[in-house]
Amino acid sequence: MTTFFRTFLAVGQDGLRLIATAVLPVLFPFFVITSLILNLTNATHPWLVSVLAYCSGYPNGARLTQDLYSQQRISLPQAQQLIITTSTPSPFFVIATAGVVFLHEIKLGCAIFLCAIIGAILNGYLWRPTKKLKQTYLTSTHTINQPSQNILTAFSNALTSATNAIVNVCGIVLFFYIAARLCLLPPIIAGLLEMTTGVATTTNPLLIQFFVTFGGLSVAMQQQIFMQKFQINFYTDFAYKFTHAVLACGLLSVYLLFLY
Repeated sequence: MTTFFRTFLAVGQDGLRLIATAVLPVLFPFFVITSLILNLTNATHPWLVSVLAYCSGYPNGARLTQDLYSQQRISLPQAQQLIITTSTPSPFFVIATAGVVFLHEIKLGCAIFLCAIIGAILNGYLWRPTKKLKQTYLTSTHTINQPSQNILTAFSNALTSATNAIVNVCGIVLFFYIAARLCLLPPIIAGLLEMTTGVATTTNPLLIQFFVTFGGLSVAMQQQIFMQKFQINFYTDFAYKFTHAVLACGLLSVYLLFLY
């Protein structure tokens, strides 16, 4: 029992160091900057959420979509589409960590990231709402333009939103890091639980593509924090991520066969 508690404390301390050195410095500035950009615009810009999400990665797309929808700047069908098309990994993690560190090839890392982005766009088309369902939502919802915020108000609101979000995300990351380390799971299972663990245990590009695109249970739980208003339950989101991963792996297979 004493050995278990010592191991638990050591793993917990490692997880806190990971958050302090790898999660907070990467996610928190992006959370603040992207929220600030949206707060300083007063029109409906779903495409802007997509661009910001592709530049920052999980779970910022879901968080920004929640912000726009809460402010009534996009409709429910638009929010549901954005959740699907902006659920993508961070370019810094995919290119620098997966590509350079684990695969030792930046070109392959870039290809994996592009396949994840293109796969997300195709996945959004695959899961697009039917015309009848879209019309039903549009008759009961509308979008409005919010008044412009001054820079100080916009920054204050962005800081508050980013702080609340990062606390939840860090809690989930720490929980799954400890669980993966203590349970001594096989690499494939660990990768489905937390993508970083899976990427670190393989040099197979297709497996890495699947892990970073699927995101794992950890990413799914992070996104669920911001998806409560979108009528998308955990199992539906799981289906979205699975088809996204399959599409991205198919795109990478074509690249490896004909262009690599």
